Amino acid sequence: MNKEQRNCISQCAGMALLRWALGLLFLAGGVAKILNLEGFVSGYLVPAFEKTFLPGWMIAAYGYALPFVEALLGISLILGVCRTPALLLTGLTLISLAFGQMLLQNHATVANIMLYILMTAVALLFPQYDGWVVPCCGLKCGLSPSEQKPD
Repeated sequence: MNKEQRNCISQCAGMALLRWALGLLFLAGGVAKILNLEGFVSGYLVPAFEKTFLPGWMIAAYGYALPFVEALLGISLILGVCRTPALLLTGLTLISLAFGQMLLQNHATVANIMLYILMTAVALLFPQYDGWVVPCCGLKCGLSPSEQKPD
């Protein structure tokens, strides 16, 4: 194995580890919430946001959807299925979580979430190093059709 092959394997492994870490975080969080869905929504989420401007019905709807979104994104990230859309949706989900924590003034939690957003952005910025993925639509943003390769 030459130096170029070792570098390629290292780069793919590094990006896969980043994606797998995010995926495991989302999968574990989603499954834990699914196993106690009513407790998560009615026992934690809705009461926590009662003093914010967000309406209770919106918080409840978000709370019932979030665990399933997290679990599906976690599976997608771990398997590398549709990496770019999965990472983009992961980033948007993290932003929504950060927004909620900002409303609750949980600054330490917001800082932690920002680290995950940074990890997601890094993974999105360097798709060329993420070779261990399953293609989605086969299109890459910003490339001409002749330059496009599977995601």
